Amino acid sequence: MKNVKWIVTLGVLAMLATLVTDDALAQRRGGSGSSRPASTAGFVPYAEFSATYGSMWGGNIPFSYSSYSSPKLRAGTGPSYGFALAYNMHPMQAIELSYTRQDGSLDLDYKGVRTLTDMSVNFWHIGSVRYLAPGKTKPFVLVSLGATYFSPGSSTVQLDPEDPDTVLYTKSVTKFSASLGLGFKTYFGSAERIGLRATFKVLPTLYNSWGGIYFGSGGGGVSVSGNAIWQWEAAAGLTVKFGT
Repeated sequence: MKNVKWIVTLGVLAMLATLVTDDALAQRRGGSGSSRPASTAGFVPYAEFSATYGSMWGGNIPFSYSSYSSPKLRAGTGPSYGFALAYNMHPMQAIELSYTRQDGSLDLDYKGVRTLTDMSVNFWHIGSVRYLAPGKTKPFVLVSLGATYFSPGSSTVQLDPEDPDTVLYTKSVTKFSASLGLGFKTYFGSAERIGLRATFKVLPTLYNSWGGIYFGSGGGGVSVSGNAIWQWEAAAGLTVKFGT
């Protein structure tokens, strides 16, 4: 995909939209009585730590080689695990810092799929969690932005085992990325301190990207373009509340 400005634009807009809390909406509406809506009465902000395990797949990496016709490099399917620290400042809203790692491989798709070397893919993100309903089971939408670090296990790989001249040099790189996910949290017991978390996310990473800020007579804005490496993750695990 040659131009993915809409990925970043929609991601930023969605994140900004989810940061609008019910308190802000209530203040804009005005009204009598307390400025705090009934849904926030007695609410105490709290932190939450989640650990998940799952699987990540997808990820075509832009690549060209003179002696190969339409080759493809891929981030192979592999297990993933992640950690997230969220601050719930509102019953329906949280800010979340997360780290996700996939232990997979770098594969060549040319006349069949062959693994070239092992490779880890690491995501560091900050994002917004918007809960769709209150209660013990909370469905949510997650939007985040951050960086992806690709780390191949070998600095050189041989594309054709029978041709020693087909050597590809690889290196670790860090790129801008985003994520959009759906999931739910469901809590156990009357205290609701421990629960189960499950998510499904799409994680596009911009490769060969460029960006800038522009100003003109018609206004200004931010422009980001590049090739996208698309990956998907399904994961589940435990979540623990602190400070309630």
